[in-house]
Amino acid sequence: MFADNWCIKSNERIYGPYSSKDLKKFANEGRFAAWTLIAPAGSRDWREAQRETAFASLFGAESAATTTNGAFGKADCAPGIPAAGGGAADDSARAPRRAKALGQPPRHGTSTDQMGPANFVIIFDVVNAAASRVENALASLGASFRLAENVWTVNCALTAIGVRNAIAPFLRPHESLFVIDATNGRTSWQNYAPEAHAKISQAFVHAKR
Repeated sequence: MFADNWCIKSNERIYGPYSSKDLKKFANEGRFAAWTLIAPAGSRDWREAQRETAFASLFGAESAATTTNGAFGKADCAPGIPAAGGGAADDSARAPRRAKALGQPPRHGTSTDQMGPANFVIIFDVVNAAASRVENALASLGASFRLAENVWTVNCALTAIGVRNAIAPFLRPHESLFVIDATNGRTSWQNYAPEAHAKISQAFVHAKR
């Protein structure tokens, strides 16, 4: 059986617990990424979400989760202890994972990382304090500074989607976010009202067709 309550570790801070249903919803909203570090509530056995069988299907990684790590709650050999059959356990696979700083995706390519750094403009809702609340998160992505009360700029090697995913865990429900990749001409956003969302989609997506 899979655990049903999970915690998330981001930028050395722990959030949760959340139910599996909550995390699947976060994934659909772009707030829960393939490399997000998760562990069952009460555990500190952190691993990337794509490596956990319960969530692998969300990121198209069923085979990796099934063959490499299995589900939480199943017995694992400790580093250096022989595995069943007399073979030595794989130390690199069994060693605890180190938490990654925000903005450092895994080495294999994903839709959220790119070959080189890019300049981003990030726009928050002007009526809340989100722009101040995410200052440390933005600093962990790369060189960043504030352009206006609700506008930041940051330079990092993520895509617009990657920057959005890195910031989203620090936002409250329904707080809007708009990310502009000024280097590559890409955008990503979340939590806009239907009318605004439709206008943005028309301007930034359909206009390219």
